[in-house]
Amino acid sequence: MKVYYKALSMLNLISITQIVKKDDWLLPAIALRNQVVHNDIYPIGPVLFTYSPLENEPEYGEYMYCVPVNGRVNMKEGSPYEYIDAIVIEEALCVRFSDEDGDIEDAYRVLNEFAEQNHMKLDGRFYHVCLDVYGDMWLDIYAPIIEVGELAR
Repeated sequence: MKVYYKALSMLNLISITQIVKKDDWLLPAIALRNQVVHNDIYPIGPVLFTYSPLENEPEYGEYMYCVPVNGRVNMKEGSPYEYIDAIVIEEALCVRFSDEDGDIEDAYRVLNEFAEQNHMKLDGRFYHVCLDVYGDMWLDIYAPIIEVGELAR
């Protein structure tokens, strides 16, 4: 996997955060996109999700799923969904991942090793942009950089 230095920005996002079994990460992404469409809101981009590992729960993670929509949305009180104006990551390492690349943990390892070798400190959360490529799901995985230099070791 080739590591790229990139930025990421998405505007007008509807999101939901859930604890999900790692093997089932795609199901809530599909459900969110369907929920948006069924509520007559127009999605304008790919689903983005973040993954944060849970201590002492290696089979699960905390996932925040987001889908960009065509404008600001007011959420009802008590809704499990949240509106986010923007997600902007100015500096990140990025890899493109598909099922042919093996286990997704390998992608995380590549990003972490690259950061360590180049004296970068990552924030520990991974952002995934879901890309539908001829019926296959590919992911652009972003790891935000929070520090660069000798002190980042």
